[in-house]
Amino acid sequence: MNRKQRRAMEKQLGEDSTKNLSEKIFQFNQLPDECNACVKPFDKQDKVMVESWNVVVREDKDTVRLYCPDCWDKAQKVVAEYMKQKEQEDDSTTIVD
Repeated sequence: MNRKQRRAMEKQLGEDSTKNLSEKIFQFNQLPDECNACVKPFDKQDKVMVESWNVVVREDKDTVRLYCPDCWDKAQKVVAEYMKQKEQEDDSTTIVD
């Protein structure tokens, strides 16, 4: 790779990074002010809340959802239980010769 190609690549990566950062900032401004599940208030200025709450971004619909730690833990447990149950169902339907 020659010097001209490297510079072109760095320039391209820089533009993509700038675009990506501006999209993230825009999405941060779209954060709701409360948990989407339990409607617990969210303070964007509280560092502990910002670090502990979970944000889910659906890129296909450009939706931003916010979940408090309690609701997130409950959802994770439900998903784990569902996966365990699904695995047991798959094991019971497998025919062993």
